[in-house]
Amino acid sequence: MPETSEQTSTRTLGRRSFLGTVGATALGAAVFSERASASYSSYETINIVDAGADNTGGDSITPILDDVLDDNRKIYFPPGEYYIDEGIRFTGFDKLWLIGDDATIVPAPADEFEGEHRIFKLGTHYAPGDWLRIGYFTFDFRAHNTGLRAIQAQVNDCYIHDIDFVGEHDAGTHGPMLVDIVDEDSIGAVDRVRMPDGGAWTKDTEQDGNPDVRWGPTGFIVSPYHSGKLWVRDCVIGGFPDNGLYDSGEDGRVVVRGGRFENSNSANIRLDGHRSTVQDATVVVDHARSRDNNQRGIRLDGGSNCWIENCEIILAEPNGHAITVMPGCTSAKIENTSITLGASDESNDAAIMVSEGCGDVEIEDVHIEMHCPGQAIDIEPGDGDVLVEGCTVTGEASGATGGRNAIRCERDGSRFYSNTVEQPGPSYRRALALVADDCVVSKGSYESTHHPIVDDGNGNVVSKTTARSYDGYDGLKVASGDVDLYWSTVYEGVAGSYDGYGNEFPS
Repeated sequence: MPETSEQTSTRTLGRRSFLGTVGATALGAAVFSERASASYSSYETINIVDAGADNTGGDSITPILDDVLDDNRKIYFPPGEYYIDEGIRFTGFDKLWLIGDDATIVPAPADEFEGEHRIFKLGTHYAPGDWLRIGYFTFDFRAHNTGLRAIQAQVNDCYIHDIDFVGEHDAGTHGPMLVDIVDEDSIGAVDRVRMPDGGAWTKDTEQDGNPDVRWGPTGFIVSPYHSGKLWVRDCVIGGFPDNGLYDSGEDGRVVVRGGRFENSNSANIRLDGHRSTVQDATVVVDHARSRDNNQRGIRLDGGSNCWIENCEIILAEPNGHAITVMPGCTSAKIENTSITLGASDESNDAAIMVSEGCGDVEIEDVHIEMHCPGQAIDIEPGDGDVLVEGCTVTGEASGATGGRNAIRCERDGSRFYSNTVEQPGPSYRRALALVADDCVVSKGSYESTHHPIVDDGNGNVVSKTTARSYDGYDGLKVASGDVDLYWSTVYEGVAGSYDGYGNEFPS
């Protein structure tokens, strides 16, 4: 679930006119889009301290901000601390720059902050800003009962970069950041945003924010109004109660490249939308609070042609899937990715969960090292095609609870090519169970403590495959149904009947 308000906002600010004198300057700042650099030839630069803002952290700068915000303006924040006790709302603008220089924004505690708890609300889905740049700010949440939505940007084009959030978000309000690209033909980017200290569950806060959030904040949310493309690059998001990075819409695209995401509940990265992607990211779960009970790594909620590539997922204290492909996802590819699940007495259910009803899924060149009970790959029923190729599964996982088999397949027509499974764990651990029809297993090696391959379906084919039990059980067990076996090496033979030829059965 996305973070959900318990009450509605009560107040927004109007903009006052700015009475001071500002000077025009040529466009010198580097901007994100070619469209912006080609068309935005001039802007007014305003030094917010020269305009009257206090940079010692004393008086609130909200009245000054309210005055100086206007179209075609670059608001410059010199070094210092800027206290804010009331947010700013500015919509329908053409272009706006907010640029810091060792500038720290210090919000008032939740019970002292006036109105809706957002510092910068820039654009709305019905009156978006056209182009926005925000960079080089620190938001200080270290004081007790602080934390609010620092940036809410619903725009057609943006570049938001080099933003640090320090301290835990512990006011029970919406999370630090929301960004939507409203125009379906536009692209924005969020680079090097860091919020490593995460957020508190609302029940563990004083709950006097406006609005209160039912479960707890999301770190970085992309709402259902997102329709364009958003790059999220080299960001760091710590443990939040209601997802770390959450794309909750289905019309736009989010591309995550690099970064570190850790210890968020529900999912550390949760995406929706056609061609949404996670590349080169690191996901870590090594700490769970008392209310954190399902800290997934990456969750693909919906869309088609979704892609996870070259990621590292380390669940040192696993309590959720490393990767979940949800029923709404019509096609996905997972490749060149490393997944490690630490030791635990409790089952983690599955490292990779291919959910019932999802579409086509390809899992290629993925290494899973699993030391807790449960499946490494769980493939549930559905009409989509599933391919598992060139993957390895290792580790000391037990077969005692949560799934005896490293790979369990319940989807008809699934294919397994050139995989290596080594499962020496206790309690009758197995390598591959086919609880489906018309599957193909070819050119792989499957080794486990108990029967490495168990067939419980009809029309399945095993060819050019090695199967060996470390404890001397039959390499292939045909529990029910039928199987064709060709040109394979099956140690200790086959338990049950089969058809085929060209096989070897060493002891």
